[in-house]
Parts: sequence; structure tokens; C-alpha cells
Amino acid sequence: MIVCHCRAVNRRQIEAAALCGAATVRDIVGACGAGGVCGGCRPVIEEILDETPAALPLRRAVAVA
Repeated sequence: MIVCHCRAVNRRQIEAAALCGAATVRDIVGACGAGGVCGGCRPVIEEILDETPAALPLRRAVAVA
């Protein structure tokens, strides 16, 4: 499923970036560009990050810092 239509980034690409350490939407923008143009997909990116187990410990650490 395409998540970011501006950059043609799908869910699997976002999940892969999260598994490689992307823990925030800003990290995802840097990793694959999703969320960096119009921002309409940012809520969906947040949901994907919330559902990706590898990103959870990093997101908690970022939220505390």
C-alpha cells in the first residue's frame, strides 16, 4: 500500500526504515522521504511506527529525552 503519494513510498519501505533505526517521522523523512513534502501521510507514518516492534524502544527513548 502506498503511504506517501508525493514520494511513492509504500508501507514496507517505512517499516524497513523503522527496523533500521528510524524512530520518528523526521527519521523516516531522512531515510526514505515519506512525509517530507505535503505532510498528509504523517499520521499514517506515526501509526506504522507505533506498530513496528523494532521502533518502539527507540521511540520511547526519544520521547523521554
